[in-house]
Amino acid sequence: MIYCVWYPSGGFGHFLNGVLTLYGENFVRPQGTLNFSPNGNSHNLDVVVPKYFHNHWPHEFEFDKNKNYSVLIDNGINNESEAFKTTFPNATVIKICYTDHSWPVVARTMIDKAMESTIELELPTDEWDVDEPFSRREKYFLFLRDHQLKNAWRPQDKNFINVEHLFDYNNFYSRLNKFVEIACFRDIWHQWRTANSEYIDTVETANVAMQHIKNKQTFNLRQITDVWDQAVIYYYFWLEFGVEVPHNDFANWIDSTDQLRALL
Repeated sequence: MIYCVWYPSGGFGHFLNGVLTLYGENFVRPQGTLNFSPNGNSHNLDVVVPKYFHNHWPHEFEFDKNKNYSVLIDNGINNESEAFKTTFPNATVIKICYTDHSWPVVARTMIDKAMESTIELELPTDEWDVDEPFSRREKYFLFLRDHQLKNAWRPQDKNFINVEHLFDYNNFYSRLNKFVEIACFRDIWHQWRTANSEYIDTVETANVAMQHIKNKQTFNLRQITDVWDQAVIYYYFWLEFGVEVPHNDFANWIDSTDQLRALL
């Protein structure tokens, strides 16, 4: 059986490929081990099957019909073409998707990992003639709110894994086990979660803050000092309540969720 891992940028596809080839029942195993780079990538693990890259697969590869294989479908985050299904007509397709709530993780990993760049370089405030924290916070918020890719990579059928599923081992294992028989991979998941904590912790903290607002409880926001993390709080607030924080009014950031709740 061939399993096509169809994914957006951000390192999610290579990690899922590593889990399948190392722990999936009857999969052809890679030669190396799964390790994570400083930015959370796992590209060092060799792929058993050549990657299908940008609608192109010119390889002569003989599949053993008695074995399972994982094939990476890498068309880039801008291209959700299904042309690969002509090359692998009988494969099981596992599409990695994301929602509005996990979009900040994908957006940041897209810049840091796939583009090998930084948000400071990709989202400058030069044209605004001001480079204060509040202006960068607004720029990042607008990027999260308005970018065309926010609404991309949505499920098309039952064979999908949301990026959110990866945040919790039990959810990830349960979801993946619907498609393929797989052994326990908790240890390698913990390594992945730790290596990618800078991306995931941000949205989990934002979610906690929103729950405090809904429950009319106070959550300290002064502890959040990173401007990107602050922008994600604003973005989550806009998602949950449909209200945009007036950026200039809070140029020095916000003390607690009480101030956000007052905007409602």
